[in-house]
This record gives sequence, structure tokens and C-alpha cells, in this order.
Amino acid sequence: MKKTLLITTIICGMMAAGTAFSAQSMSFTPSGGGIYGQNGTFTLDSFLTFSGYNANGLSYWLELPAAQRTFFHITAETFLTFTDPTQPAWPNEFNYPMTNGIDNGFYATSNDLGGTTNPPDVVIPGTYQVSHITFSITGAAPGVYTFFTTSTIPRPSIVSDTNFNDNPIPRASFTITIVPEPTTFALLALAGAGLGLLAYRRRSGTR
Repeated sequence: MKKTLLITTIICGMMAAGTAFSAQSMSFTPSGGGIYGQNGTFTLDSFLTFSGYNANGLSYWLELPAAQRTFFHITAETFLTFTDPTQPAWPNEFNYPMTNGIDNGFYATSNDLGGTTNPPDVVIPGTYQVSHITFSITGAAPGVYTFFTTSTIPRPSIVSDTNFNDNPIPRASFTITIVPEPTTFALLALAGAGLGLLAYRRRSGTR
């Protein structure tokens, strides 16, 4: 009986503190199935799910391994839930120049990709599409690329609630695949044909 009362007291106390069912996460959906050429554009839909509190702000940054950062740039972002951007979209500010205070070996966007509400508006618990982001691709090598949300100070990804708490978002990611351009396929085919012809001539010359 005492054990049951103790468990009930703990659960009630956690609920009163607003921590029992608080949770938050992000997910991403790249356009076109996530397969793109070495040059061009793609778009990304960003989603936030949270529970246990009302929110008035979101902050997050996207990061890439250092060697991949020059291939991708954010050229536009449309805010859909938190409609007041936390930072202005200055030219070239959505590149990947940051190196300090983020996950080791990664570069992150210099701008916060989140936003805030206009008081007294709040966002109630649920799942929301928070933004629509456009990326440019420039000379990316064929392969698989994984983008992550930041998770460390001074750029942790968080949801701000109406009690002035910063609720950390677990590291989220999405993956895209870069495939060779049609001209690259043509050059490879031409090279293959040339090698085949050379081999044929060598075989003919030995007869």
C-alpha cells in the first residue's frame, strides 16, 4: 500500500511539474524522393512534433561534415508555424561557415532556421510543418549525404515554451542521394566504348 502511494505521489508530482509527458522531435521530407543531380535545387519540408506544453519558439540549425559543406546552400525559407524568423535572411547567411561549438567535424548554417510566434500567440501540442526550405546544389560528387540538426551549445536545437523553458530536440537527420549528371553517364559510356575498341584492336594485332 505504501509503495502504491509513493508511486502515485511521484507521478502526480511529475505531472504537476509539466515533465511527465513532455517530448519534442523533428523530421524532414526532401522533395522528389531525395535523389538529385550534381547541380540544381531541391526543397525540404521540416516538421516538429511536441507535447506537454505550449510553445512560442523554435531554434534549430542544420549541419554537414566539413568536406561536404561547399556543395549545398540554402537559398530560401518559408515559415509556416512559427511565422516570425529569429534572424533575417541576409544574403549568403544560409551557408555553412560555422565551426565553433557545434558537433565535432561538422559545419552548420550560420542562421537559426527556426522562428517565434507573435505574442500573445502560442502553438499548442501537436505535429506541424514548420518550414519549407530551398537548397541549391553545386558540383556535388555522386554519393549519399546526411544532414543533421545541431545538438550542442551554443547552437542546440530547442523548442521554447511559455514557461521560458528551452526543451532540447534530439538530433534528427535526413539523407539525400546525388547521382551523376546525364553528361557524366555519356562520358563514361564513351570512355567504355573507347577502351573496348582499344582492346579489340590489340587482340586483332596479335593474330
